Parts: sequence; structure tokens; C-alpha cells
Amino acid sequence: MRRLITILLLLLCHSAAIAQRADAVMFYNVENLFDTINNPATSDEDFLPLADREWNSEKYHTKLAHIASVIADLHDQCPTLVGLAEVENRAVVEELARQEAIASANYAICHYESPDERGIDVALMYRPDRFRLAGSRAIRAAAEGLTRDILCAWGEMQGRSTYVIVLHLPSRIGGVQFTEPERRACARQVREVVDSVMVASPETQIIVMGDMNDNPRNKSIRDDLKATHRPKEASELYNPFAELKRKGKGTSVYDGRWNMYDNIVVSQNTPLLPIRKHDKGAIYRRRWLLDNRGRPLSAYEGVEYTAGVSDHLPIYILISK
Repeated sequence: MRRLITILLLLLCHSAAIAQRADAVMFYNVENLFDTINNPATSDEDFLPLADREWNSEKYHTKLAHIASVIADLHDQCPTLVGLAEVENRAVVEELARQEAIASANYAICHYESPDERGIDVALMYRPDRFRLAGSRAIRAAAEGLTRDILCAWGEMQGRSTYVIVLHLPSRIGGVQFTEPERRACARQVREVVDSVMVASPETQIIVMGDMNDNPRNKSIRDDLKATHRPKEASELYNPFAELKRKGKGTSVYDGRWNMYDNIVVSQNTPLLPIRKHDKGAIYRRRWLLDNRGRPLSAYEGVEYTAGVSDHLPIYILISK
């Protein structure tokens, strides 16, 4: 019995040591993180106190607290990098970073206002004690309609040169065959950035994360971004979420089917740690994030408030030091 206890303690210590050596990278489409203030330049009317949904300060702060709880609980410590989609502006991200559950991480923020008609953007929260930002920029997406900018940030993560891209590709509203060319065009833009970084700084680890509105085997990810579960060329990116999708898992549900629209893909020189068995990507799934059918629970079903968080589940990877 003593020997068994000793072995268990050693295993726990070993697991804790591995966790301390890892940097967690998370992506979360937080679905309509709007404040309660009208912005005349965007279509944010559905999320105002006098709208049918009666969006108000109480609901807004509840959503912030729920998102912060997810971030705090994701790993043994707050993730080093948190990519976000569907945030209305910098102010809502700043309020999120100040939430009690994650305030100790002292998250700094990269955010740019994009021309999306609904006024939603992507953003990056990062821990300055683990990621030293050197610069950032926004790239206007190559899409016919007004959509989210592509966010790029670069710096050092635990002494390793790191380039981060956060994106939210154009949606499928209007039909896949009509909207696919826009997603593919944006994916090619991202690939151009990846190629330029690889040429200029081959040792840099590259992280591309976002809601791609496509599954891993769709052309935008597989052919244009060149991200697969089994890269064949050194320049191809590794997508650990392709294998999860093959196993029938996903982060959102549409028409009764699970989709893996949320992906984190990395350059092959990024040292990922296994999270569960051999999987190097993970979906954060907790009962309180799901409805009674086991699907992600939004804050609303139509105009009825449910106090859910998002219609997407968050994903993450662990990068070894």
C-alpha cells in the first residue's frame, strides 16, 4: 500500500511538473459579447436594453463572469494566450480581463476595430509574464463583404520567438458554395503571412487560431492554409483538431451535426504536449456549458434568455517550454 501511495504521489508530482512547463493556448468564440451601449456605426441593436432580448448590465456581467470562469478553469493556471472571437470592442475585452476569476493573470490585450457589419471583432489576451509582445497589426480580410480583420501579434513566449494569428473567417450564411470562396481567399491571406514568417525567421513557432467556419478537411483549412493532422512537407501546419473531428467530436452544432469550426494549428517546430492520451488538442467541455441535449448553451434561444455562455465550446493546446 505504501509503495502504491508513493507511486501515485510521484505521478502527481510529475504531472504537476509537466503542467508548470507548459503554456496553454486557448481559443474561444464567446458569441455576441456586446456591451449595452448603442454604436450607431454598427448593427448592434439586438443587444440593447430596449431590444426584444432586453440585453442589460446584469446579463452582460453574468456573461463576462462565465467566460472568465472558463478561462480560469481551463488549465492548472490561466492560459498564456487567449484568442477570442465575437467581441464588440476593446472595452468588453478589458472588462473581461478585470474579472475576479482571472484578474491575477494581469492579461494585456491586442485588439483592432474591424469593419464587420455587426461590429464584432477578434482579440488576443496575453499574459505579459509569459508572452513578451514585440508588435501587432490587423490585416483587412480579402472578402467582398465586410467581415472581421485578421489579427497578427508577435513576440517571445518563454524565450522562444512566437507569431500568433487570430481569425474569424466569413460565415456560411447564404450557402456553402457561395461563401466558400471568401473563406478560401482569407485562408490564402493567412498562408501568405505564415510563409513570410517561415522565410524570414525559420525558428519562429507559429500559432494560427480561430473560428474558421469550416471543418479541418474543408479546402480553406486543408488546401489553402495547408494545415493537416499529418503534414507531409516541412512548411505545412499541424492541426491537432483534425483528428478530434475524425473521431466525431466538435465545438458547435448545426442542423444536428457537430462541427469543428474552431481550430488551433501550429508550425511543426511548436512542441505540443499530449493532453488526453495521444491527443494534442482538447475541447473544454463541462456540463454547465451545455443544454439538456448536450449541446453548447447560448445566452439566448431566440429571444428567451437562458443564461448560457456561447454556442461554441472553447479549445486549447499545451506548448512545452
